[in-house]
Formats: sequence, C-alpha cells, structure tokens
Amino acid sequence: MSTHANVIQITTHDSGRHFGCFGHPTLNTPAIDQLAAEGIRFGNYFCTAPICSPSRATQLTGLYPQTHGMLDLPCFGWRMRPEVRHASHRFMDSGYQTVLFGLQHEVPKSDLPALAFDDVRPIQENAELLAAEVAAFLRQPESRRTPFYAQVGFVETHTPFSRGQNQPDQEKGLEIPPYLADTLMAREAMAGYQGAVKRADRAVQIILEALHDSGLEENTLLVFTTDHGLEMPRAKWHLYDAGIEIAMIMRFPAAGLAGGRVCPMLLSNVDYLPTVLGLLGLTVPDGLDGIDFSDAVASGRPSLGREAVFSLYHKTHTRSIRTGTHKLIRHFDNASDFHRVPVRYEDCLNKRVIPEVELFDLATDPNEFENLSGRPELAEVQRRLDDQLWRWLEDVGDPVLLGPVRSPSYELAIHDYDQWRRRDTAP
Repeated sequence: MSTHANVIQITTHDSGRHFGCFGHPTLNTPAIDQLAAEGIRFGNYFCTAPICSPSRATQLTGLYPQTHGMLDLPCFGWRMRPEVRHASHRFMDSGYQTVLFGLQHEVPKSDLPALAFDDVRPIQENAELLAAEVAAFLRQPESRRTPFYAQVGFVETHTPFSRGQNQPDQEKGLEIPPYLADTLMAREAMAGYQGAVKRADRAVQIILEALHDSGLEENTLLVFTTDHGLEMPRAKWHLYDAGIEIAMIMRFPAAGLAGGRVCPMLLSNVDYLPTVLGLLGLTVPDGLDGIDFSDAVASGRPSLGREAVFSLYHKTHTRSIRTGTHKLIRHFDNASDFHRVPVRYEDCLNKRVIPEVELFDLATDPNEFENLSGRPELAEVQRRLDDQLWRWLEDVGDPVLLGPVRSPSYELAIHDYDQWRRRDTAP
C-alpha cells in the first residue's frame, strides 16, 4: 500500500478568479480566502479552453485538448480518446482509493464507468449538501482508506445562479467587472453570481472543518480551482484573460505548501496533473504535454515558469498565445466580438466582425480593449508571438491546420447522408 499523501480537489463551475483573495473584495469568500492564507495562491494561472470539458480534461490528463480529443462538450458528441488516462487512473494505479463527489465534466455520464473511481457520489442540488457528504467521508474512518483521491465538483457557480435556492448577495457591495457596462441586467447577474459563490464558500468551510477534525489536514494536498472564466459576455467562450484566467490554491502542510505564499509563475492547467504527481512523489508519466513544476512550487524559489501559455476555443476556431506581457489571438474563421466595451449585458448579441489577428499589450491594456495588431512599432512582438503560436499548433497536431474541424455532429450527419445515398441508389 502506498504511503503517499491524500488529495482533495475542489472545483467550482465558471468562476474564473472571482474570489476575495484574488482581489475582489465584494465577494463573501472567507473560507476560500482562509485557504489561500494558509496555503499557496497561484496568481498567474490560465486554462487551455474557456469552456468546461476541454479545460477540465486538460487539467486531469496533463494533455492539451488537441491531444486528449475533447475539443468541446460531451453533449455535442465529443469524447476523450480511448487511450487517454485520467487522474483517477493515475491515482488508482498508485494504490489510492478514488472517490468522485458530485459533478465531473470530463466525460459524458455514459462513459463515467471508464474512469477509475471506486465510488461515485451523486450530484447534489447545492454545494453545501455535497460538502456534507465529503465531510462524512472524512470523519468516518470506516468509509475510507488512505491514501485517497477525492474529486469534488460543485455545480455552483454555473447559471442559473439561483439554483438550489441561492439568493443574490450584495452584503459587501457589488463589483461589475471592467469588461461589463454597469447596467441593471449586469447588476442582477453579478449579484446572482455573488450569491452562488457565497454558498460555494460555505461548502468549502464544511470540508475544511471536517479535514481538520479528522486529523488528516497535515498530510492532505487540498486543491481549490476553477475551470474557466465567469459566464458573462466577453469572459466564458472567449480567449481574453477574463475567459482563461482561473484560480488555483494549494495547501499541503507536510510538503511546505503553507503560509500564504503567492506563486507568480506563468502556468497553464495542462501543468496541473504532472505538478500534483510530482508534489506527491508519484511517477510523472512520459508523454504528457504538461510540465512538472513541483520543485519550484514546493521550494518557493523564484522561477520563470512558462514563457507562454496557449488556449483554444473550438466553436470559433480561435487559438491564442499569452506571455507575461502580451496576448495574440488568431481567428481561423469569421470571428465576431461586441460592438463596444465595456459590454452592455443586454447587448451581448450585438456583435461586429473582428480582424483575423488581435494583439494586446497586457501591461497598458489589461482588459484587452485595444487591438494593436499591425502596428509597426509592435511588428517584432507580433512576429515572435505568431512564430510561437504556429509552432505550438504544429507540435500538438492541431487539426485546424488541416482545415475546418469536422464536429461529431457533422460526422453523424454525413453518416446519415451516406445511408440515404445507399438507399436512394439501391436497385
């Protein structure tokens, strides 16, 4: 039996970095803020896709979407390639008990048995109910063995924000993100988000208390993370920072991940699985796209991290590269964006065609409002980013380089067409 530490991974839905400890003071998130104060907060962490399944599949396989195959949602027919191994397989192979609490978004429900979970607890209508199940698991030694991997997925903060009888929250004020115009509809939406995240925070508190009471706190790697940006105009579904910036907090006292440190390294969630395996002293498999940054994370020594992170959004055939200073977004189809920013929430369908390439100076324009592509003074920056983006697309074998990507729905329709042709031409 392995003597490695336990792992609890908590993931919220569509939350970006919109928590108090990430500089958003109107959020009621004392438990998440406490976790950040006791652990390590990653301040420069991004996802590979601004939509749930591709991002989560990347995090839990260490592979880019082009490699694991989940370019979009399972409800549209997308699947991970059968040979791809999920975190649950990695932990089970290392002797861990594996338990899924609530939501997973990496595979369709019909494929859930293909993942390596010893036990699957059902999705609950709100995070507090699910957290109570996690707490019972932690407090009852007869229900678990060590080491264990507990993957906890809250439905919050996905829309509708009122699910599970969540109430809007403006107790500490209301923040309208800079990319949204301050309108009544935006205020109602953000108050709803703040209410949903308040409930998610109470659920985190339930888990923190149970972990402490169980005596497992010291030797448990506790992870709190999100999958992509808020479900707001110009955030989710877009490769602007509001869509791809995500929270990552780790606390692991036995390994020195403590004290409220901030990790400034530029990292991608493709690095999550190899880094976690490295922190636990487990074998990091060959062939992963992600990088094991566990030594730098555990030691707290300054590190450059990645030179750049890459993201995609399949629906619009859009790809991006982000460095510490600039962002370049390349559109492989006729892309559209909002006529004006900040975006009026009620005008989210009022769009314009945007250029093939967007370039932003993140130091002077962190909200990415002014496209600088084609500016002579930035020609070298644009050329260098373009070179790196093309090289990444080649390295991961991105199918967009071969032409418009055929979706599973398209393949099904063509299958039906072929069947029709055979019947129509039959003697």
